[in-house]
Amino acid sequence: MKKLQILMSSYNGKKYLKEQIDSIMAQDCEKKGLASINLLVRDDGSTDGTQDILKEYSDKYPGRARWYQGSNKGVIQSFFELMAEAGPADYYALADQDDYWMPQKMSAGIIKLQQMEERHSGGCGIPLLYCCRPLLADMDLKPLKLHVSNPEMRPGFGNALIENIVTGCTTVFNNRLRQMAVLKIPVHAAMHDRWLYLIATCFGRIYYDETPYIYYRQHGDNAVGKNTGRIPELKYRIKKFKSDSLKPGRQAAEFWHIFRREFKDASNNSKDLHGKEELLKLFIKGKKDGRARKKLVCQGRLYRQRSLDDRIFKLLIRINLY
Repeated sequence: MKKLQILMSSYNGKKYLKEQIDSIMAQDCEKKGLASINLLVRDDGSTDGTQDILKEYSDKYPGRARWYQGSNKGVIQSFFELMAEAGPADYYALADQDDYWMPQKMSAGIIKLQQMEERHSGGCGIPLLYCCRPLLADMDLKPLKLHVSNPEMRPGFGNALIENIVTGCTTVFNNRLRQMAVLKIPVHAAMHDRWLYLIATCFGRIYYDETPYIYYRQHGDNAVGKNTGRIPELKYRIKKFKSDSLKPGRQAAEFWHIFRREFKDASNNSKDLHGKEELLKLFIKGKKDGRARKKLVCQGRLYRQRSLDDRIFKLLIRINLY
């Protein structure tokens, strides 16, 4: 049977951690013969007794659930360390400490990855990423009523450069994507899941599943959360545009620095990758060249999922705030 390695970063997660781990160990992918489950948790310096729970579950599932203590470095670098330290496996998945997984979550991702592997040259040579839309829920896992529209997602490299649609705790990906993600751990990645999105859309394939398989718990202590109301969502998006205004440019420059050789090795044989390389270079050049910025806007290859966001970001590009 193939192996699935689930990677979790914990930090003061005592309140919901047991429920989350129980939902992980109850995944039906083993019963279906798809993959065996292994859980690796890195604790990011908890002070609330989270470690006691992790020890309890490592004793309950010897050889299947492991954890280790790390220093506090934040969620992004904690997950990058986990991906770097993870042993060999066929599939990998990221887990937050406070959500709840539906039993078929891993099966849905693995089946889709297997289909992608069959469709794309055996799949092993290119990074493959699956993710799904999360189901927003309150602290008691009751689904929240949404008052904002969610467009059907259109993944692509032109989107990944300026927006992230991948929620890390919904992902399942292959070993090639993990290897590329930790080839050199980035300093300027806006988020670890956004880095995965960039790699997969540039060098491989991604599938965004509109069917939710995870209760994405919303509470006051979320490291990353979502909004359900129009006014909170608008305020959040304005705040995010301001705080993230310079992140895409720095992230793109580091992406080029790390993967320059991969572009060189593959672009001669791939018209599609050559086009992405040209877009990436133009995006980076635009930080110093007004004509390049105008070309970026006019080309229409960069896009955000929502039309209003798209217009706002094109304005930000024109005034060099990206």
